[in-house]
Amino acid sequence: MVRAATLVLCPRRALDASAVSEDKEKTMTFTSAVASRDTITRFVVTHLIAVVLCVVFVLSGTASLEAAVLKLYMSPTGNDAWSGLSEVEAVGTLARVHAVLKALAPVDVVEVHIAPGLYLGQTVQWTFCNGRPITFTPLNFGNQRPVFDGQGADIWFGLSASAGADTNLRFRYLKVQNYNNAITFKGNRNDPNGWNGGNELYGMYFYRIGGRYSRDGSSTSAVGFQNSRNNRVVNSHFINVENFDASAGAIHALYVAHYSSGNIIERNRFADINGDPVKTRDASNDNRVVSNEFYRTGRDAFYLDAFCEASRPDCTKRSPECPSVGNEFRYNNLHGGYYGGVATFKFGGSSAACGPLPAPRLRTSGNVKF
Repeated sequence: MVRAATLVLCPRRALDASAVSEDKEKTMTFTSAVASRDTITRFVVTHLIAVVLCVVFVLSGTASLEAAVLKLYMSPTGNDAWSGLSEVEAVGTLARVHAVLKALAPVDVVEVHIAPGLYLGQTVQWTFCNGRPITFTPLNFGNQRPVFDGQGADIWFGLSASAGADTNLRFRYLKVQNYNNAITFKGNRNDPNGWNGGNELYGMYFYRIGGRYSRDGSSTSAVGFQNSRNNRVVNSHFINVENFDASAGAIHALYVAHYSSGNIIERNRFADINGDPVKTRDASNDNRVVSNEFYRTGRDAFYLDAFCEASRPDCTKRSPECPSVGNEFRYNNLHGGYYGGVATFKFGGSSAACGPLPAPRLRTSGNVKF
């Protein structure tokens, strides 16, 4: 903030009346007043110039900070032998983008600009994070999305990060199809402190995901969170997320598991999903599923909270699992189950498995069934 300067003008010292005539005194008084005004003017102008220069310096510094962005480029005709640092040097795969970032180790914001077209059979296991946003976005936002077609591969993008810090991966308006799993955000499920988070999916389109469209034959999710918190899934599409009927109960559009808390799932469209579209598991608390559209989704329910109780012989986690609490399922439009009518929500496992609940497992309101 620039504070206004207050100028205090001291009275001119009185002249010796015996030394000058009255007229001369008036002349000197006028001359002194003019000089005083000139001094004040020079003072004000000088300080205004200083203020302007200061503002320019600050604004130019801000601009340079905002300009600290590393941009990488991908194209269906790109070459992984190139640098990826310009459109004409675009690389062809996410794996190459990851390798470039590992080599450069930037501390700045990163933007990966992906040209429209078809990218076949790509898969990447991602570990590079610098605490700043890393955004995967279409180049120039034209009428066509970049399309990643797995041709039956296991996974498109797998994040592995458990440092207990935000990873800040952001995905915008990409289409991912024909994979067993689209994306996983994986922390350490055995250590509540081994989390990642702060990721976002916005305007994404997931199509033909699951065992029915992959070589694996069975999947658990289109997007999976494991000890991953404070993420946002907004304005995205989950279409034809399906296993074969015998394993329909295993697949979910969103699988929020093992301490994955504080996530927001809102304004998405879910359609033709033969497992329960949203599942929370094992102390994944305070998630909000709000204002979504569900069409022909769910084997048993639109929302499922379940966990592997300690009495079961097939649990693989070292420590006991617990029910999730404080989750919300509100203002969603529910247009029928995959095989027929389904419940709005369903619980699996005893609510008392880990002692008294500190909050309800689920709060609901405003959901409408059609």
